[in-house]
Amino acid sequence: MTTALVILGSTISALAVARDARAHGLLPIIVDTRHGIACESYGTRVELLDASQLSTKELARVCALGGGGKHFLIATGDAWLRFVIAHRDMLESAFARVLHASNASLSTCLNKAHFAQWCRRHDVPAPRAWLAGREERPSEPMRLPVLLRPADTLHDPAVAAIPKAVQIASESALREWLHRYQEAGVEPLVTESLLGQPLVQYSVAVARAQGRTSSFVARKLRPGPEACAVGTCVELSPARQIESQVLGMLEALDYHGIAEVEVLHVPESGRSVVIEVNARPWLQYALAPASGHDFLGLLLGMPALRPSRLRKTGMIWLNLHDDLYVCWSRSLGMVRHGRLDLLSYLKTLWLANVYAVFDAGDLGPWWTTLRRRVTRTPPLPSAEGTATGPV
Repeated sequence: MTTALVILGSTISALAVARDARAHGLLPIIVDTRHGIACESYGTRVELLDASQLSTKELARVCALGGGGKHFLIATGDAWLRFVIAHRDMLESAFARVLHASNASLSTCLNKAHFAQWCRRHDVPAPRAWLAGREERPSEPMRLPVLLRPADTLHDPAVAAIPKAVQIASESALREWLHRYQEAGVEPLVTESLLGQPLVQYSVAVARAQGRTSSFVARKLRPGPEACAVGTCVELSPARQIESQVLGMLEALDYHGIAEVEVLHVPESGRSVVIEVNARPWLQYALAPASGHDFLGLLLGMPALRPSRLRKTGMIWLNLHDDLYVCWSRSLGMVRHGRLDLLSYLKTLWLANVYAVFDAGDLGPWWTTLRRRVTRTPPLPSAEGTATGPV
């Protein structure tokens, strides 16, 4: 029986992990409550669960996929990480290994309020934070504007009106937004905003296991930090000091597994602050195997069958459809509104060599996406909590 990697989630992140699993001679088994883009991948087995019974009947189905302790398990979204935390003992008994950090580390990363408190205790450079739902307002007030975010990642459609992040420029707007959070039953986290000045947004991708570490740094080209949205165009861009800072932080956190750490850098002052840790394979995970960073092989002790040459520069990841929206839509439209010149935009299209969906050796997801565009069929879910389209 072929060893399998059971992948919780069916988004673009899961698609990249499934392709990487095949490159290691593993059978990818996609598990989700909906048919996402990763389900279209070649040679992938799909198991769809009943979302209403995830904590009871369907848990047994997931455990049965462990192959009597032969197969491996990995989650590719925050909601699935919470599933792992809730049922860790049963999952670890059913699988050869659950490829994630301890529940304590995961819980710290998943809750922005907990992470902000952890950063305070360990002197990790992070934006000043105020837990407005359970702390007195700081005696030394944060200068407006501030950034307001849910302390926990939201997945409930009932609170969809609460955005991922919003910048607030006045006291009256802050009071209004805090009231909206209270009505929605969402815990608010108010942080210092670095927006409104030149910024560079980096992501440090890391895999840590058994005393070994592999890492690289990427820079988000689009959209800009002010959009508070996921990247649609990202390039490898070494930043040794930032990478070293993040590796030290993960060591203090006793983190093992795959993670992407988001960092904002202010070129004018040289200040760099950690924004959050995505404690799992992230949207641009395909950059890792494409650049020769064998994250999955490091976790499993099982190198890729045909490893790529190690590279720290010269690779650009592109999510073409979402990037078109970011560059040309009436709302964001970086090119349309003159925030990005046309030549720079075309240059990244020409130089892009890693894609969110397209892969010459696995055309199923790309054909499905193209067919749905042409026929105007609703797109398959491609990112956690969203469908393919505007972010």
